[in-house]
Amino acid sequence: MSANKKQTEKIKLWGIVQGVGFRPFVAKVADKLSMKGEVLNIGGLVEITVTDYPERIQEFIDVIYAQKPVPAEIVHVKRSVIDDREFDAFHIIKSDEGDDEAAMIPADLAICPHCLEELYDKHDPRYQHPFISCMICGPRYTIIDRIPYDRHNTTMVDYPMCDFCDEQYNDLHDRRHHAQTISCHECGPHLIWRDLETLNDENLTMMSEYLSGGPDFLSIDPKDDAAILDRAAEILRDGGILAFKSVGGYNLVADPFNNKAVAKLRQAKNRESKPFAVMFRSLDEIRKYCHVGDVEARLLESSARPIILLEHKLDEMAEDIRYNDLKRSRFIGSFLPSFAAQYMLLDRISPLIFTSANLSDMPMIKDDDEMMRLIDRLNRGQRLISGVLYNKRRIQVRADDSVTRVIDNQPQMIRRSKGYAPVPLYCSAASASAKPKSFLAAGPQLKNSFALTKGGFIYVSQYFGDMDTIENQQVYEENVTRMGDLFRIRPEAVVCDMHPLYYTTAFAEKYAAAHGLPLLHVQHHHAHVASVMAENDLDGPVIGVSFDGTGYGNDGRIWGGEFLLCEKGDMQRISHLKYVDMIGGDSSMKDAVRSALSFVSAYQSKRMDEASLSDDGSREILLDISDIIAFGQQRLLRLPASELIMKAIKSGVNTVQSSSMGRLFDGVSSLLGIKDYNDYEGQCAIMLEDAAAFAQKHPGEFENCDLALSFHERVIDMILSECRFIRDKYGVTKVALTGGTFQNKILMEGVLTKLRAFGFEPYYNVSVSPNDGGIALGQAYVAMHKEV
Repeated sequence: MSANKKQTEKIKLWGIVQGVGFRPFVAKVADKLSMKGEVLNIGGLVEITVTDYPERIQEFIDVIYAQKPVPAEIVHVKRSVIDDREFDAFHIIKSDEGDDEAAMIPADLAICPHCLEELYDKHDPRYQHPFISCMICGPRYTIIDRIPYDRHNTTMVDYPMCDFCDEQYNDLHDRRHHAQTISCHECGPHLIWRDLETLNDENLTMMSEYLSGGPDFLSIDPKDDAAILDRAAEILRDGGILAFKSVGGYNLVADPFNNKAVAKLRQAKNRESKPFAVMFRSLDEIRKYCHVGDVEARLLESSARPIILLEHKLDEMAEDIRYNDLKRSRFIGSFLPSFAAQYMLLDRISPLIFTSANLSDMPMIKDDDEMMRLIDRLNRGQRLISGVLYNKRRIQVRADDSVTRVIDNQPQMIRRSKGYAPVPLYCSAASASAKPKSFLAAGPQLKNSFALTKGGFIYVSQYFGDMDTIENQQVYEENVTRMGDLFRIRPEAVVCDMHPLYYTTAFAEKYAAAHGLPLLHVQHHHAHVASVMAENDLDGPVIGVSFDGTGYGNDGRIWGGEFLLCEKGDMQRISHLKYVDMIGGDSSMKDAVRSALSFVSAYQSKRMDEASLSDDGSREILLDISDIIAFGQQRLLRLPASELIMKAIKSGVNTVQSSSMGRLFDGVSSLLGIKDYNDYEGQCAIMLEDAAAFAQKHPGEFENCDLALSFHERVIDMILSECRFIRDKYGVTKVALTGGTFQNKILMEGVLTKLRAFGFEPYYNVSVSPNDGGIALGQAYVAMHKEV
């Protein structure tokens, strides 16, 4: 076609192109270049139609790519020449419901620098507006009801715009043009305060009525946000706990340096010892308490605002801080505020514990009535919660804060939720099929996320936690349905774990049967390795090193210390830690003494003297911990229950055969006298790593710490040795490192250094967690390669 003849093109863009100011941005580019046409949201993508010369259309697209809004991501562009159309200008068209194309919705975006500046500008109309936002910041996924992302399809439909906001919304050249969450003091949500300290014993019976909007007992103007926040800060300074409604659900808030407050918070959450995350007012304040590198700094200030595990400096600080509750680990989960109301509270008192407002192992609370019922329950006969700071903007999707860390000088996900979900990952495996199937991947039992696929896109849900309670199961099922409806995905097959007793397995089997769909079971550790392959676009062959606490194996035993050879959707087990008769099955996941005595019994019976082949032809691996056994066995054998446990192990009573690396870490922690029981998942292994880190800084000071470091080094050397064996036999140099054990920073970075030094190409999880939070991605990847 001649370059000097005008043509009409339809341009479709996939990616994060809704809810980030993309249509107004396109309109501004068109206005600047004097282009004529139209742009609209259609389903989950953006469709542009323009009429102009081909070279000008190319320039138009180049500018869009180069200058797109900061949160936007363009994944794919499809251009087609259509019948000529004439336009008088460039228009933003009302959104269309769209067709069956893959849709993408942005994750929630933290307050941007422009809005933060306006928040503190006394001359700005939105000065100190707790819900200030614009086109490139504010809630997205947590408030959307259906696509396309327009105000009437979100919970902001409850807040009609005032004339001032409406004028900005419709002004092409305004920063809030088509900003769906736009609001101000006049027309937006506002803070609501319930002061429970003012309730005396006589009117405690009025708690439920008061929380739901009954009489107030404190003379604070309900429109005076400053007075409300001043009172909230006063309560926090006095050791009280607040319930605070954030973007993805309710938080409980307390002063981390007030031991009385922290003790009450642990009582309220039934959380004995797991560390709390701490929100700081600024990056400079975080640097006061923690070591922060350049990568951590960028991640802390990113639009996702995740919690980041940072090594603290508390040992270098004043004595009252050194022995504070924060020093339960060498890391503090640290993060910055994500919306204005949080900044306004932290202006008055900072830092603050911000933890999800739910009992341990229960779903995060998003609804006001549900929160009020919990407060009513917690405050019966006592006053654990002193106040409630909330608003009436409805939350459609509960989403806890994401958790990340920096490993190998790049961010790695530990818990993928708010700020990242539901942004999909792209898997090229689907491109091999002319019409790829859509799958539902049910995910794991612990640290659950599920996944839905459409074309080459894998939509990994937000984090749901463990599937051991009816409440979590109900939330999980609701979200499977909701996410399918939202993205217009109708699964054509289902994939799940092999474990016969997992709720997720039962759900997948029931779902598949109810919808007449084929069902695929994927072995747990295979799914772990496949998640790394999916993220890094690897078809294989790949050496998969998958270490965790438990996973149902192809032979019916408990796996967890696995070396696999994986290619596309196939897996071969090459080697594994030698099986040990583990007492108590899954109960040993908490009781590290049982794990330790299981290894003591194995050494006493000489079963650890030599390795052989397993029934499936895989090699057994011996890891020598005889010196650690010698160090700790006498203490353990003197414990009251040890004689009974040892007899049960030797008799094979209530034992399972396990190759678990996670249980080995727990057992070593107990043998070294570091921690005997997991008060929360992974605690013994975390404290073992902390002991090894201490030995790195203070070698020779404590024998058990030196042995802890030596144990880490042995595991690193064993991984290298086994990878070299597999490379020599199969010629494979790519290695996928995955599983919850690789959340250990000393282990992970040590293995990466050794593998690279010996010419391997190591890969690992980044966008999903190496723990079970990445399982659904791996299940989906395997299913995409299988004829299901």
